[in-house]
Amino acid sequence: MDLLVIFIIAMGLAMDCFTISISNSSISGLVKPGISLKVSIAFAFAHLVALVLGYQLGGLVQNMFQGLEQWAAFMILGIVGIKMIMEVRRRHPSTKVFDINQTKVIVVLSLATAMDAFLAGVAMGVVRLGLVLPSVMVTLIVFIFTIAGMAGGSQLGLAYAKKTAYFGGSFMLMASALFLVAQFI
Repeated sequence: MDLLVIFIIAMGLAMDCFTISISNSSISGLVKPGISLKVSIAFAFAHLVALVLGYQLGGLVQNMFQGLEQWAAFMILGIVGIKMIMEVRRRHPSTKVFDINQTKVIVVLSLATAMDAFLAGVAMGVVRLGLVLPSVMVTLIVFIFTIAGMAGGSQLGLAYAKKTAYFGGSFMLMASALFLVAQFI
């Protein structure tokens, strides 16, 4: 069950990166050589750092949720999932388009997308889900989805980016529900 939850969380986080990379590579013009790799590494590294920091915080506050760890994880991931879906309903992916060829844009987008990874890390820390496997899985899946989004952005376009954004929130809601189900198993 833990492996499934970790995979679904990783997919939810990666879909957000996929959406951002599709949006920015489809509209911002020609993506310069090497930028796709640079963006993918930056997104993956930011998610790794945010997940580890969140996990550490979750471990520190875990005692506050004694006996309610699964409920806390359910709430945190549920909020992240709802927030992701609300964002896409409120804004079209074209409003999140920047010149992806600029280093400062890559850094800001990396940090912005990693905020959800921080909260996912808190949830994992509260339930003591483990750190090594989630870190590796999230980092690799975010990297793969980001590079795929950068490579296919011009072909996929903004209509596809909006659909993928819904998937990210849906995956987080699924992970949230799995934590709740685990409470009763």
